[in-house]
Amino acid sequence: MPSKLASYVIGIDVGGTNTDSVILQNKSVLAWHKTPTTSDIQLGVEAAIAAVVQKAAILPSHVDSIRVGTTQFVNAVLEQDTSKLDQVAVVRLCGPYSRGSPPFVNFPPKLRALLEGHFGYVDGGYQVDGTPIAPINPHQLREQASIIKSEGITSIVVVGIYSPSNNAQEEEARKILAAELGPGFDISCSSAIGRLGFLERENAGILNASLRRFARHVIAGFSYAAQKLGKCKLYITLNDGTLSRASEAADYPVKCFSSGPTNSARGAALLARGEGAYDSAGGEILVVDVGGTTTDICAMLDSGYPRQSSAFHKIAGIRTNFTVPDVHSIALGGGSICRVNCDRISVGPDSVGADLEKEGIYFEGKTLTATDLVLSNAFTELIQPSIKTSGLCEISRALEEAIDQVKTKQGDAQVILVGGGSIIVGDQIAGVSKIIAPKYFEVANAVGAAIGKISGTVDKTVVLTERTIDQELEDAKTKAIEDCVAAGGNRKTIEIVEVETVPVSYTTNGATRLFVRVVADLVEGYEESQGSSVSYLEADAYRKPVDLAHLPIEVSDDLSLTSKASSYEIINQVDLRSYQPRIEGDLWYLSELDLQFLQDGTGVLGVGSCGEPYPVYLACLLALRNGGNIIVRRQDTLPDDAVVLVGSFMGSPSVYLERIPGLNEVIDAMQGVMRASGISTFDAVIPNEIGGMNAFEALLAAHRLDKTTLDTDLVARAYPKVWQTVRCLDNVPIVPAAVSDGAGQQEVFPTASDNLEAEDLMRDACTNFGSLSGMCVKPIDGIEAKTLPRNSFSHAWTIGRSIAISRSLKLDPILPLLKSERGILLFTGKIISVTRNVGSGFTRGSVVLSPLTDTASPPHTHEPSTSLLVDFENENLSATLRKPGQPDKTLAICPDLITFLDKANGAPLGISDYKYGLRVSVIALRAPPIWTTERGLEMGGPKAFGLDVVYEGVGFGDYEAPKSVWEMFGE
Repeated sequence: MPSKLASYVIGIDVGGTNTDSVILQNKSVLAWHKTPTTSDIQLGVEAAIAAVVQKAAILPSHVDSIRVGTTQFVNAVLEQDTSKLDQVAVVRLCGPYSRGSPPFVNFPPKLRALLEGHFGYVDGGYQVDGTPIAPINPHQLREQASIIKSEGITSIVVVGIYSPSNNAQEEEARKILAAELGPGFDISCSSAIGRLGFLERENAGILNASLRRFARHVIAGFSYAAQKLGKCKLYITLNDGTLSRASEAADYPVKCFSSGPTNSARGAALLARGEGAYDSAGGEILVVDVGGTTTDICAMLDSGYPRQSSAFHKIAGIRTNFTVPDVHSIALGGGSICRVNCDRISVGPDSVGADLEKEGIYFEGKTLTATDLVLSNAFTELIQPSIKTSGLCEISRALEEAIDQVKTKQGDAQVILVGGGSIIVGDQIAGVSKIIAPKYFEVANAVGAAIGKISGTVDKTVVLTERTIDQELEDAKTKAIEDCVAAGGNRKTIEIVEVETVPVSYTTNGATRLFVRVVADLVEGYEESQGSSVSYLEADAYRKPVDLAHLPIEVSDDLSLTSKASSYEIINQVDLRSYQPRIEGDLWYLSELDLQFLQDGTGVLGVGSCGEPYPVYLACLLALRNGGNIIVRRQDTLPDDAVVLVGSFMGSPSVYLERIPGLNEVIDAMQGVMRASGISTFDAVIPNEIGGMNAFEALLAAHRLDKTTLDTDLVARAYPKVWQTVRCLDNVPIVPAAVSDGAGQQEVFPTASDNLEAEDLMRDACTNFGSLSGMCVKPIDGIEAKTLPRNSFSHAWTIGRSIAISRSLKLDPILPLLKSERGILLFTGKIISVTRNVGSGFTRGSVVLSPLTDTASPPHTHEPSTSLLVDFENENLSATLRKPGQPDKTLAICPDLITFLDKANGAPLGISDYKYGLRVSVIALRAPPIWTTERGLEMGGPKAFGLDVVYEGVGFGDYEAPKSVWEMFGE
């Protein structure tokens, strides 16, 4: 074996336009090569390897490893390639849960037709505390195997509730299915793919299972190219900038989807640091990668890795949650087309892309591109100087705004500039202290691939009973390190690069989510175990193209990779301003578009809590698509002797996203209250509060029981405690009340000494049910129902519609929303710190924001030294402006509604979404007058949460009760 001094590493980036290759020795570039990407990827990689080895003048046998980054897998999904994607069978280990939100429901139509094969529910899954929901049932699994085999499906994914915390049941189920099905079937487990978040992990598992055959085909080609160098080992780069053994990458191609931006950032950091060009103490470091069509920008951590996004992501319109770099992309590149309109010039968003050397004026073409503005020859000299100046100013403006969106700290940043299109960037950028264009900037992606490390991660939820959080965290670190070493990491070079502890709200058992990620250098000479790879002939043998000709034309497919900040749909095929809800007499029949409006509207009224409504939104969507009706009834039309039941959930929003509700939680609780109240029938349902998931759960419960949902709720916003309702202002008792786990367990509370005791009894039972349960409280008669908050669903719909209209017109949604709601903009800024603690089942904490300085912000600015402190207890409680040398100033406080909206598109955010660097607008809306009375402030004002602040209302003008959809459209 060659000595350490004589061993080399080849890094390769297979892009859509070019395949880049480099040879590194001890992290120094010896040679590099750039060649067009060929239709036959294997031949292109072989050519790139041969060229760079020849340039470096080394012996092929001295190459220790080849490390490849590729976009082939994500492109297969984006292109919806029928030859590369297989149908998938999903087996859920869920017991009675998740059945209201089946797999594939919200996939874009074409991808759903390509991927949906079969899904089945079997016993299994875990509670948040690690106890099994139900043991594995081999008989059920064998039944599923029989169905899968009969339908000719060979790609299968097993998905268990809380499997990232404990994958034992998934592995057991996989073995039973494999034994029953025999060879030729590909069975994977979701716990190896995604983090906590059941539906998103399942979606990632479906994409992964569908790609495994094609992935083995691609990896086999890479392996063949590597073998030509001798005993060279092959590794594939992953989304987080680390390496995977080739056989593992073939099994988990979804982990490679976003490796390109990560490799670019890692390579840029190494190249700049190698030249001593920057010091991490000199300010925040950003990597700007300018290609032919787009520019990718990301912030670097001190570890030398790009900041990872923890939010959900959409890939080709499918919502997933695996780790990807937090990259902001804009349509700006060397090939961006420039258009002149009078004295103004626009740059992009379209581009000539790979045809730059044919189309660009500098290359004797006829299209004015961004590159033509900076290169000079006889052809570009004919371009008027004013046009060049105007175009370069437009490029600078777009880049400066994009950089400011990515910055997470005050002050100027340092920029490492890479990518072949980076020549269009000037020498100065506002908000940037230093621009670094390192040597080999053209092949930073390939350099990043070459320096990839090995990683190990742990993502689990623990319950703190006899052990402390520090002990659990140390165990998680040890497990992550051992996983890293087992994958080939050098124990001597282990680095812990990410640690996160998030208490699980609404629990009383100390449940805490832990996430740990470690990295290490690859052990030199490490040999990967031989996996079962698929040859080309084997891979081609079971391709099953799907005929799409019969499919209807779809309304919209988002064929891109986006973060949660931009994952809310923009409906381009509907004129939202002229859209009218379907109203027939006293009834409002909800449409799919109405449900989308309600997602955002209930999020705003949730003031930071009440959970992500996505799972129950899917269940409602499915109900409509199956021909059912979801109906809201006008509030003032209910007879006086009518009976209204309250249908909601109690428990942790984070549990809600993993233990997806089944069919019976709320209904069982409602039936328990009916028995305790001595009633046998009822007329309508309302949610306990209009915020978040509870509004949708009331709609769904009413649909399942063939009832209507009344256009009201008990709060007109969200509050953390069950007794914080307008009924309890008048000392109406909560009891009789009931909670149910949806699996046959139910607790009914006929009496309680007071509402405080009733809350404690219900919350203890909820914790025993896995920290999530359906809930129902004392029934309401028709007379009382008419006195409850006015038009709650109409109000949420109106807010969501306002946001959607602005989003569709690509306008800032803040100002129209504030005008219609008579609210105020408190602050526009970036989150710079978040603290969370759980006590008595509630998450208490605070978030601090620094101001934005970009010109695109609304006309509400603050000095750079100011900050905003927002305190929360499940919901946002107060917003305080802080200026050095001045007393703190309370800008807004409960019961007024304080809500965070994503700066990108106005999507409302919950406290679980708050993370470092997120750009938000913080708004305050007026509370209904009932909450500003002496009694209302006592139960829902500052003192109710231990805040020693005098309430002063926000907004302008007199409070106006929200109008109903009947008032707006019914007449």
